[in-house]
Amino acid sequence: MSSTFTQRLCCMAGQIATAGVYGGSALLLLGLSGCFVPWFRPNGEDAESRREQIRGKLQAEDRPRIISQIGDGSRMLTQVRLENVGLITGLAGTGGDVRASLPREKMLEVMRREDVDQPNQVLDSPNTAMAVAFVFAPPAARKGQLLDVSVRKSTHATATDFERGWLLPTSLVEAKELEGAVRQSFEIATASGQVITKAQYTGSDRPEDKLEGVIIGGARLAQPRELSISINSEFADAITMAAIVPAINARFTVFTGKEKSGIATPQNDDYISIAIPPKYERDPFHFLNVVLQISFNETKSQRNDRIALLEKQTTEPISVRNACWQVEALGENYAALLANNFSHPNPEVRFYNAHSLAYLNDKRAIEPLKKLCLQEPAFRAMCLNGISAIEGFEATEALEELLHAADAETRYGAVRALRYRDRNDVRVASQQIGEVGSILEIPSSGPPMVALSLSEVPEVVIFGPNPVLSLPNFHYLTSQIIVQSNGENGARISRIESGKDDIIVQTSNDLRSVLSGIVEVNGTYGDWVSFLRVASQQGYLTEPLAMNPIPTAGRAYNRQSDPSTEPQSNEQAGLRVPTESDTDSTTSAWYNPFTW
Repeated sequence: MSSTFTQRLCCMAGQIATAGVYGGSALLLLGLSGCFVPWFRPNGEDAESRREQIRGKLQAEDRPRIISQIGDGSRMLTQVRLENVGLITGLAGTGGDVRASLPREKMLEVMRREDVDQPNQVLDSPNTAMAVAFVFAPPAARKGQLLDVSVRKSTHATATDFERGWLLPTSLVEAKELEGAVRQSFEIATASGQVITKAQYTGSDRPEDKLEGVIIGGARLAQPRELSISINSEFADAITMAAIVPAINARFTVFTGKEKSGIATPQNDDYISIAIPPKYERDPFHFLNVVLQISFNETKSQRNDRIALLEKQTTEPISVRNACWQVEALGENYAALLANNFSHPNPEVRFYNAHSLAYLNDKRAIEPLKKLCLQEPAFRAMCLNGISAIEGFEATEALEELLHAADAETRYGAVRALRYRDRNDVRVASQQIGEVGSILEIPSSGPPMVALSLSEVPEVVIFGPNPVLSLPNFHYLTSQIIVQSNGENGARISRIESGKDDIIVQTSNDLRSVLSGIVEVNGTYGDWVSFLRVASQQGYLTEPLAMNPIPTAGRAYNRQSDPSTEPQSNEQAGLRVPTESDTDSTTSAWYNPFTW
């Protein structure tokens, strides 16, 4: 930000601070001093006349008082598609030729830059396949954040199966059509890793399901995605910015590594970039909506009138969400207004009040959120997220209790919430098994269960005792790997591959040992997935298997009183592998997996 830019904003902000009252009275003083100059708009009578019109609107009796009345943040609450063609290697004769096309030439160009010897032969090898790799980067994503990668066969390739395939490092970019031509951004993320096919995790025998899949946590963002607020054109001016920016920064700050600073930084007269505090990082939708409910232009008496109205609105299902955002925007001094509604008979009312109270770091939110997590699937993801945002051992204890629940989503969701709370928490620290995946054993008083992750991290979580498997005499895990019983308490895992020495591992017949043995014979995480799915279906594993039981957002909460008032929302699967229809747009409406 230029020095002139800063001086103009500081000059106006100083006037507001000097006024010593709420924004409405301060705005009445703007223009009495001559310290500001036109900001990002032409000089002259037209600019000054426009500013006078804005000043008049901001001083009128029916003037806007909340940022959301003149601002919007929806354009940044989207997910952006990043994509590129990439090369999958390690296939056992299930790859094939790539037809002449622009994508083929693009792939060859990349291979030549990487000094690949005989790139045409490599590209057309039966052991390689050209694929399209893509991710959807969420809003407020951090630099270095890992994202799941979706892959599907290029329409120009002739491969038949991606099982055991490995995507070589692929640069992901944003592509848009401009002036009749497709333009690409610079590299925004890189992707690589083991492909787990849809056929492996669903058991499908459809040919197309063998040619699409996911790489768990396989992309790393090279650039962050920022949040922002845009100001409506009729109010876009320095006079408006000078009232809004200080109001936001008075409510929210972030630690920059050296000191605390406000989260709002004006970029021009209609655009404010917003930094997100750490406790809101998993819920930018919620955070930005709270910021938009900050008041900037109301007198003390007007605020008192609004608070009186909020006391009623926080008890009504039709208005409770927006009302709770407003109370949260007011800050900790108004926490009691939310806590007073925990005995309300409506679960939706209890949830929104407790959810906002959690972000005010109020421990009174823990118990209602814990109960709602168990009772209402529509709120489960956000309840866990809210509990994890509260400081203190009480929140940790609540999450630990949820590890013993009967519901699979609640239990595995609690594992992830504890990790988000403390990445070094030994209670939820998995043990890495080779370079394939990790295993976590959690002693539990709840029913035994095995959870298999297909998102963020490749891991198997065992709740309760390590299961003993009833293995068959002979089971082909893949065309090369055989798993079989070896006596009463033993298992034998073999890898038999033409032209190579056999690899044979003798191990116990418990789940952890068998999974470790699969790794010893050079198995993959996809092999873990296939084995657990078949073991559950065939009865080798008698404990329940939960495939990717991640609490999801976007589930509709069914109001019994008036279904017509139900907010529009989409149910989002725990694992989403985008399809061809997703190529129609590089951006789409975004549903945060930790909010609703």
